[in-house]
Amino acid sequence: MTTKSRRATTLVELLVVVAIVALLIGLLLPAVQKVREAAARLKCANNLKQIGLAALAHHEQYDRFPTGGTTWSAPPTYYYGVPAFGAGQNAGWGFQLLPFIDQGNLQRDPLHVVGTPVPLYFCPSRRAPLARAGRALIDYASATGTGGGVSESGPYYGIVVRNPYRVNAADVSDGLSNTLVIGEKRLNPAQYLTGCWYDDTGAMAGWDNDIVCITTLGLARDGGDTAYQFGSAHPNGMNAVFGDGSVRPISYATSAATLTTLGDRRDGGIAILD
Repeated sequence: MTTKSRRATTLVELLVVVAIVALLIGLLLPAVQKVREAAARLKCANNLKQIGLAALAHHEQYDRFPTGGTTWSAPPTYYYGVPAFGAGQNAGWGFQLLPFIDQGNLQRDPLHVVGTPVPLYFCPSRRAPLARAGRALIDYASATGTGGGVSESGPYYGIVVRNPYRVNAADVSDGLSNTLVIGEKRLNPAQYLTGCWYDDTGAMAGWDNDIVCITTLGLARDGGDTAYQFGSAHPNGMNAVFGDGSVRPISYATSAATLTTLGDRRDGGIAILD
């Protein structure tokens, strides 16, 4: 009878196998991360698409685009339990668009509207929907020009303007397809889950750096501590929705002057994106 001996795996062979597995994981991980980011970027673009379509639906119903509201310090305005409309509504576009993104019940609920996160208002490359200190946050902001973010009197040359002003399609002489409405705002990754002084009043605020960015500040990848600036967690640029509801990427290489041209509804300039 012949007895077959079994050859034991040596330590060297085991280490080689471990090294190969580690190498394969190292090669696979960046690919997985790229796939995840591509999916998150697509979801972010779809969020903005829905927001853009909601803005158009708002215009169709009221013959005006939503506004940026009045001031950050006052809550949404209700009259006898009914959300106020037009110049009488203190809250900005995040509140005004709720009925057009299937959140009408939330808009009619003054006890919960400020503190309830709206999933459509968050970029998945950054964070899941969340609230801090009783206020639901937001990752997107409307575009305004020089002085429009901090000034009480403007100028307001974007599509989303401050109360009591209003804009309809006839006021957008550059064309809806050429005018930026809402994009991603720049945040600090270290503060995604905590909020900060320019990411605290939330989605239902009035005119404030939580929901408004100034085009003259340009845009940059997330980081730093700059309020009112457009930016993103995506590697190449931010997603943005234009007046016709189309969503386009805007590269970090885009100059502040070009971004301002994109955000100005009546300057006569037509910026071409790569």
